[in-house]
Amino acid sequence: MIAPACEHAPLAGMRILVVEDNYLVALSLQQHLEDLGCTVVGPVPSLAEGMASVDAGDLDGAILDINIIGGTSAPIAHKLRDRQCPFFFITGYTSPRLLPDELTDCRRLMKPIDEDLLERTIRQELTVVDE
Repeated sequence: MIAPACEHAPLAGMRILVVEDNYLVALSLQQHLEDLGCTVVGPVPSLAEGMASVDAGDLDGAILDINIIGGTSAPIAHKLRDRQCPFFFITGYTSPRLLPDELTDCRRLMKPIDEDLLERTIRQELTVVDE
């Protein structure tokens, strides 16, 4: 019997919340994350659903579009920070003005997102390296 591909995938088992309101971008992120072996929570398009997903979930990290249905993902980011859950932003905007000052230093990837850069960023931002 052939083992499922995700068992040998580089980020197997990670539960990553995806908050993205563009259906095609969300679908692309979900597919790429699943190809890496991650379990995708969502994707969800709105502030309300993102907050509920954080409340409900045992998450290893999150990828947050900044401008989403219901406002920005800043409240989700604050909740993740309070729970010490790593995250980073994705955006189509070059200005961080949509974020409050305390979040402007967070990592942001510009859309469209290069898949290799996405994987490297997940490894850098969402995983803990054993020393």
